Amino acid sequence: MQIKTRSTLPAGAFFIQVVVLLDLVVLVCVLTIMTSRVGMAYGYEVKAPSSHFLMNIVGDVEFISVTAGDQPAFYIGNRLIEGGLPGVSSELDRISREHGENGSRMGIALRLDDSVSRALEQQLVDMVLAKGMTCYIAAEPAD
Repeated sequence: MQIKTRSTLPAGAFFIQVVVLLDLVVLVCVLTIMTSRVGMAYGYEVKAPSSHFLMNIVGDVEFISVTAGDQPAFYIGNRLIEGGLPGVSSELDRISREHGENGSRMGIALRLDDSVSRALEQQLVDMVLAKGMTCYIAAEPAD
């Protein structure tokens, strides 16, 4: 016993099916492209204060970024520093050891969020200077 299947669409309906399929493909592509910019961006953003003061940075520089909040997060480059301020101190020791006798030419640029307290900023500056490194405060250029 053989079962034969037949299309219930009228003849020439293949073109309509192809158009519907292409519409779906284009719709998926457009949605993917449009939502890639709208989706969540992982990481952090530090909004540094603006400044008219510019300086030249001399020597090697590591950037420490600090986000605002009750428990500020500290980053060296894109890597999160665990342990808060004691963790930053141990990272500064590691950087100082890596650069050896050139440690005095080593600079730390602090990129602090607008909302970071002045007390925390001063603690970080004192910590960097105590390690014998140069300390810079990074800021956005003023318009």
